[in-house]
Formats: sequence, structure tokens, C-alpha cells
Amino acid sequence: MQPLKKITAIIIFSLISSCTMIAEKRSEKVDKETKFLSPLLNSSEKELITRFGQPARTLKEGNQNTYVYEIKGRIFDCQRKFYLDNKNIVTGFESTCWD
Repeated sequence: MQPLKKITAIIIFSLISSCTMIAEKRSEKVDKETKFLSPLLNSSEKELITRFGQPARTLKEGNQNTYVYEIKGRIFDCQRKFYLDNKNIVTGFESTCWD
């Protein structure tokens, strides 16, 4: 194999390995965040506020409220959104907090 082809093959292999490692780390962080927030499902608004304080924003969409928490991260800022039904029970969440 020519030296240029060897170098190209090594670079391509390194890039693919790096992307795989980043994807695995991201997946681990997402799983950890989901595990951290999942116990709040089916809990009351009061429990949510006790744990995280008052939300930065509250959005009203039909019969659903969305509580938005903005968190200063070590690497980047992120958001946690909690969805509450008309009885103020947490029915779901989204998070971009993986750092």
C-alpha cells in the first residue's frame, strides 16, 4: 500500500472511531439525565417546584402547561422542559442538559 493511502486510511479510521466515541458518550449522558428526571413523572407541580424552584418561563398550550428551567452548564447552557396536564401533574419532560 502506498504511504498516502495508508495515511488516508488511518485518518478515516480515526475520524470514524472519534464519532463513535462521541455518540456513545452522548448516549450515556442522555440516559443519565433521563434516569435523573424520570422519577418526576406523575408527580405534582409542588414536587417539581420543590426540587427545581420556580421555572424561568411558564408556557400555556391548551390544557397543558410547560415549565421551562434554564440551567447554566459547565460546557454550555441547557433547558429542561416539564409538561403538566390540567391537574398540574407532570406528564413528560425534555432536556438538553447532558454535560
